[in-house]
Amino acid sequence: MPSRSEVLRLLAAGLDYAEAGRRLGVPAGQAFLIATGLPADGGGALTAGERRRPGTREGSTQHLSNPPARSPAGREHVRAWLRERAGRDGPLRRAAEARDVRPGGDRAPEDVRELTGLLTRDHDRVTSLVKQLNAVPGGTKGGSAARAARRETLVGLIAEALASHEPAERQHLWPAVRDALEDGDRLADQALEQESGAARTLARLERTAPDTEESDHLAQRLTEELRRHVAFEDAVFARLRKTLSEEERERLGAKVARAWTTAPDRAPDGRGEPPADRRGTEREE
Repeated sequence: MPSRSEVLRLLAAGLDYAEAGRRLGVPAGQAFLIATGLPADGGGALTAGERRRPGTREGSTQHLSNPPARSPAGREHVRAWLRERAGRDGPLRRAAEARDVRPGGDRAPEDVRELTGLLTRDHDRVTSLVKQLNAVPGGTKGGSAARAARRETLVGLIAEALASHEPAERQHLWPAVRDALEDGDRLADQALEQESGAARTLARLERTAPDTEESDHLAQRLTEELRRHVAFEDAVFARLRKTLSEEERERLGAKVARAWTTAPDRAPDGRGEPPADRRGTEREE
């Protein structure tokens, strides 16, 4: 039987009663009883003195004496069995492989027209695809042929999304940043450099077999480059919201949404590179 000091020492180390009990080989409710001398069934109100005892917790302790039932699917050998059975189920396997991984919802819904909100929403859509890509095991983690095909699909969708996202920003966002912010030229140039770097990484990733170590490396590099770029743009958006009126931002947002509808599904060779005039193709009036 564990001692009171053993239980309290584990609690002081930051463990909860469930983990402390697991380490000591007793149920969580029993660990609570050992530490406090009180039952964990939630019956009766604690006195002021009882509440001051070491090990007592605010709120109900009912869950300690009646923990929720654990699903067998939480055990690794059960999950392995389920995966093996699903793999032998042809229709189920084909349905999983054919599942559309595109982000749901309208890219430019009627209730989101303001420039920074619209672009932030599109960032989230690309980020969702990147997270899915990183969640699919690649060549260095024992990825199967089906997983390699899924990774290839996700890379294509990321390229498709950025093929219209970045040109719209070059045409409407960055010229507005140059005009509206005192250091707008520096910010726009830095953003275009970031976009070009990510575009080069993405182009290499598209040309690389998805079941190779190089593909895993490039996917991780692209993730970091896009993460830094999104954080950079978020900071710029915060400044634009203080500088441009809502009406101006909505006007720009409408232009971006229209640009998306007319952009090609995929960018041509050399996609993502800024035009020769780094100040963009359009100055907002």
